[in-house]
Amino acid sequence: MVENRTDLRVIRSRMLMENALLSILEKEGIKGLTVKNLCDKAGINRGTFYLHYRDIFHLIEETEFIKGLLSVFEPIPIQELVHHPDQEAFPPITQAFQYMNKHASFFKALFHSESPAELKERLQYLVGTRLYENLKRDPSYTNDESRLFTDYAIAYLGNAQFGIIQHWFMTDRSMPPEDIARMLTTYIRNTPCLDHNG
Repeated sequence: MVENRTDLRVIRSRMLMENALLSILEKEGIKGLTVKNLCDKAGINRGTFYLHYRDIFHLIEETEFIKGLLSVFEPIPIQELVHHPDQEAFPPITQAFQYMNKHASFFKALFHSESPAELKERLQYLVGTRLYENLKRDPSYTNDESRLFTDYAIAYLGNAQFGIIQHWFMTDRSMPPEDIARMLTTYIRNTPCLDHNG
């Protein structure tokens, strides 16, 4: 019984913090997001916050929104994408943009140009770099030179993808999710980085 009460308190505390996070992002934007502001809004103390999260960025990563995005933004099977029919968006990319569009107020705040550098780095890894991890397992990259090439290719592709997502939000999603997904699919398929892959 004590364990159940503890579990409920954990769930309640996390819910309060996530709701406070969403409220701050909606009303004040990313610049208003601090641990102190979040604790005040959630009605908890800093000790409770740090009992659950390492920092504000850890809280963001643990939200249902980010978890939901990552469930569709899994590392891309590059060969499948490269051989996907021309002029068609790769389905997982379309699903990811549709998901971000559905929860636009949350993601727009995160991808704001004034987001802290650490948040940008984490987001870039989650929605950019992480997607191309499968390149490292490609059998055509076996020697040291190929592995070095792969690291740079992943950095290039990850940065490019992050930039496209950020620009899409900065232009108030002026293109439908399906169109921006088709554009990104074309960019990835035609990038010189993948010519090395045959």
